[in-house]
Amino acid sequence: MKMDKPYLTLKEIEGVVVHDLYLKKEVARRCEAFEYLDDVEKMAAYIGGEQVIPPPIRCDWMVKKTFYPEVEAYFLYNRKDEEFPPSMQVLFSGERVKELQGDDLSVLAIATINHMIHYIRNTRSGVVLPEICSVV
Repeated sequence: MKMDKPYLTLKEIEGVVVHDLYLKKEVARRCEAFEYLDDVEKMAAYIGGEQVIPPPIRCDWMVKKTFYPEVEAYFLYNRKDEEFPPSMQVLFSGERVKELQGDDLSVLAIATINHMIHYIRNTRSGVVLPEICSVV
């Protein structure tokens, strides 16, 4: 599928790496929790977002969350396999995305991921979840 819009990292938006590195580190800390996710579509609705089907970028699933008009975040997840651990990437898009500061975008993205983890925690009672699920 062809990409119909630019998907940008924080580094591409800001031109510096500090917020991009922070976001990547915080996303990596939370990644394992998503191995316990049972329904991407329901989680997307829980956070006020939507599942992107099919994802225009190769991944197991993609969720879009609009923070403000013309400011969107895309959460791309790849499940662990025999070769690689689970991974998540956050990309941004929208006509006005460059109007926001990188620290604001990273805080919004991390808060959204935390809300996704709340969904996992609330729907997987009786399952032993990664520690991050009880911290956020």
